[in-house]
Amino acid sequence: MPAGTFAVASLWDLHRNPDLYPDPEEFRPERFLGNRPPRGAWLPFGADTHACIDGQLAFLQVTVLVHTLIRRGQLLPRRDRTRESATAPARSPSPS
Repeated sequence: MPAGTFAVASLWDLHRNPDLYPDPEEFRPERFLGNRPPRGAWLPFGADTHACIDGQLAFLQVTVLVHTLIRRGQLLPRRDRTRESATAPARSPSPS
């Protein structure tokens, strides 16, 4: 890529790539049992120098949340297929 090009990795598209995950729209958590996805195929908290500094804490919190929900109720997938994303400005505004 040319210098100055702005590029964004779409984790939504990566995690739904049928070459990496057969039937990616199917909820099949067993696909992760006994084997690890190829390097770079699962990036829930970013990667490399742009990884979330609290990724391990977030993973623990989600694990506790899911266990609690499973014990107390029923998990159902969302019916709408909306995509949510977050972006950051190219550079921070100068301090006042």
